[in-house]
Formats: sequence, C-alpha cells, structure tokens
Amino acid sequence: MNMKNVVFLIFFILGISLSSSGQEVSNKNWTLIHERTADWCPYCGTWGWDMKTQIFDRFADDNVIFMAVHHSGGLNNIAATEFGNNYSGVGQPIFYVDGFDINASSNNISQKLAETQLELDFKASVPSIAGVGINASLSHTDNTLKVDAKVEFLGDVEGGNYYFGLYLLEDVTHSQASRNGPQLHKQVLRKSLLSSTYGNALQEGAIAKGTTFTISANVPGITEDRENYKVAGIIWNKVNNKYLFFNANMVNVGIPASSLEIEDSSIHVFQSESSSIIIDIKGNDQFDGGLITVTDVSGKTIAVKQINNGQSDKRYSIDGSFSPGIHIVTLTNEKNRMSKKVLIQ
Repeated sequence: MNMKNVVFLIFFILGISLSSSGQEVSNKNWTLIHERTADWCPYCGTWGWDMKTQIFDRFADDNVIFMAVHHSGGLNNIAATEFGNNYSGVGQPIFYVDGFDINASSNNISQKLAETQLELDFKASVPSIAGVGINASLSHTDNTLKVDAKVEFLGDVEGGNYYFGLYLLEDVTHSQASRNGPQLHKQVLRKSLLSSTYGNALQEGAIAKGTTFTISANVPGITEDRENYKVAGIIWNKVNNKYLFFNANMVNVGIPASSLEIEDSSIHVFQSESSSIIIDIKGNDQFDGGLITVTDVSGKTIAVKQINNGQSDKRYSIDGSFSPGIHIVTLTNEKNRMSKKVLIQ
C-alpha cells in the first residue's frame, strides 16, 4: 500500500469518527423570517404566497431562516401553536422579521422586502455575540434523525435568560386555499426536536466570551426523504415570559458519515490523480437511467450526473469544487438507492 493510500485510509477512519461530532459555529448574524399562516387562509394563497416566494428568491444566499408557522389547519402542530402564541397578532398571513410584525400587505411587498434587506445589511456589518453550529443526519436504515448542536458566546453578555431550541422544517406537498391542486409548502415548522418548544435553558445572568453549550437530539420515525428537511437552531432570550430571537443557524440534513445505506462490490468510488471523483460501475444495471449525486456530509449538493442505459461497464468522472473532507456519492433511480463515501484530499 503506497503512502497516499495510507493517508487516505487514516483520514477516512478519522473522518467517520469526527465528522458527526464537530459542529462549526457560525460567526454570522442570522435573521429569522417567519409567517403566521394556515392552509385554509385565502390570502395566504394569494399575496402571502407571492411574498413568501419573493423571500426565497431574494434571500436565498443570505443568512436567513424562513419558517412557515401554521397556527391552525392541516399543517398545525404543537410547536407551531406555541410558537405562534409567543407573538402578538390576529389573522393571517402575518410576516415577522426577528419576531417583529413588519405589517406586510398586498400593497407593500416590495417596500417590506427592501426594508428587510436593510436589516440584513446592518446585521452583516456588526459582530455576532453568539453563534450556533449544527450537524444533522438522517439514516434510512432506522429512520432516526440525529442532531448535534453547539452554542458559543463570541462576546461577553451582561445578563439575560438564554434558551436554545432545535426545529425540524419540512417541504410538504399539501393543499392551499386560493391555489389549484397540491402545492409545495416550503420550510414548514413540523416539530421541536427537544422536549419543549423553546428548548433547553442555557444560562441566566452574565455569560463570558468563549462559553459553550452542547445540545443533542435523536428523533425516530422520520420517513420522508432527507432532502425535504432542514434543521434550525435558535438562541432565545426569555424576557417577561416572551422568547425573543437572539441568533440562529440552519443546515440541510445529510447522510450519516458513519454508515452506508447499501453496499455493492460492483461499484467503486475513488478520487483520481486530477482530483475528480471516479465512479466505476461493473456489470451492474440496477441504477440504469438514474442519477449520480455528490454531496458533502451536510447534505449540500455539489454535482449531479445522469447514468446511461445499456452499458455493462460504465465509468463516470465528476469534476467540481470539492473541499477537503468526506463526500457522499449516491446512486439512485426509481427502484434503487445506494450511497458510498469518498475522502477528497
């Protein structure tokens, strides 16, 4: 075994043991935009739907968490009810930025989005006082979502009563008043991943810079595709029995780095000398017509390639902006799914 292969093996083993335990804490100020909504609400399906769509389009590359909170109706749940009760407001849709009703209406969508952009620009210009790091993975071998989170105070705080909550957001196909047929509802608040909606108490009073807290959750019975899910972690400051937004982070749900969904000795994945990812499929047609998808362990898609039909042996070379570390190569078609790990150096 040559030295390159030895290094690969060492880092592969270390990557399995470390990738699920370390959380990179964001030092950015995040913004929470949430909508008080309901599937039976006609205005939520007209101007509210338009505003929500524009929020996703405009702030897709910003540190923004959008959350659809259904206070009643077919997508309601305990977390959504308690979340909604924390904020003042009657009716729907209501759009909140960091917990404040921005008084959006059908006549001022552009204005309110511009005002929100100014808020984001200001927050990007000032240092974060506390940050959040999250790792989330879903194993379809036992349908368990595993989340490890870390909160780090990046500056001193003189006082407060701090909590940390973890939330499962899901893209759900469901009806919506004023819209024809099933609709894709993006990032619907589905549940708290901790025992209470506003999560675990961190500390009350002064907190010194560098203080950290770790929080974990294991949630069984998650049966939908992991691509439908995101996990949000939110730091709250409890004041007069109200939970005020402090900072947050949100991640995609990835595949566990410690396990493979299916093994198949006829399929080999490795890094070439030119740093491309090579997939060799020897005499195996179970994935014909499907896709090869390369993601990092957070679930972020890096590259996608079509699998050809009618070849007994196939080789695919995938180029991309691969950062060092473990990547997941997934082969799928309508009937089959398989994932393999590759370490990019």
